[in-house]
Amino acid sequence: MPNKHHQTLLKLIQSNAGKGTQHTFLDSYLGNTNPRYAINAPTLRRLARQWMKDHQDLSVSEFARLLTSLIEGKSSTEKCLAGVLLDYSSEAQRKFDPKLFDRWLDHLEGWAEVDTVCTGDYTITEIPENWRVWKKLLVQLSKSKNVNKQRASLVLLCSPLRHITDHEMSQTALNITDRLRNEKDIRITKAISWILRSMIKHYRPLVVEYLNENSEHIPKIAVRETMMKLNTGTKTKRKVK
Repeated sequence: MPNKHHQTLLKLIQSNAGKGTQHTFLDSYLGNTNPRYAINAPTLRRLARQWMKDHQDLSVSEFARLLTSLIEGKSSTEKCLAGVLLDYSSEAQRKFDPKLFDRWLDHLEGWAEVDTVCTGDYTITEIPENWRVWKKLLVQLSKSKNVNKQRASLVLLCSPLRHITDHEMSQTALNITDRLRNEKDIRITKAISWILRSMIKHYRPLVVEYLNENSEHIPKIAVRETMMKLNTGTKTKRKVK
């Protein structure tokens, strides 16, 4: 049974969206088969931003219960809303146990849901600050048989590594990359590309060294996109108008 805040937010979604949909093409593109509400990202973010502004007094325990309720909800829209709310949460509201992510990832399917919950402002502030706990959790996720948890073990680090320099964090990212580099699922091969590209700004020599030593052993798409990013600043060639 959704908690009261979940129910309020779901009504907001429904009043600002069309009928829920399931579409074969989008299922393949988004990587999941959960129903979605026809609401665009800017509208969802506007609703989330205003709701969090109106609920600044929401305690960390209440906030964690709300996020859990949304992520365990039926629609992909509810699950993604949890990640958007995280972006607009206060410092105090973010102090829940990171181990909740392991539970949440049992209910997230495909890159769109995983990435919306596992990237963004929350990861930039909380992962470096609580690195000891997060490192253990990330390694645990990378060893899971659940491909969504495997992907999360990499994408959770993408935002922090774009913003700070931390040797242990960067080495952990490469260790996880080594562990997952033989996986063929596109959710993993693209995540490896993403983590390497995210490291270029602050760890460029390390990325170059890693590619030189491992280019034959990591996914070709990761090598191609990372080399392109190193050489041009983008992961693919810009189209000439």
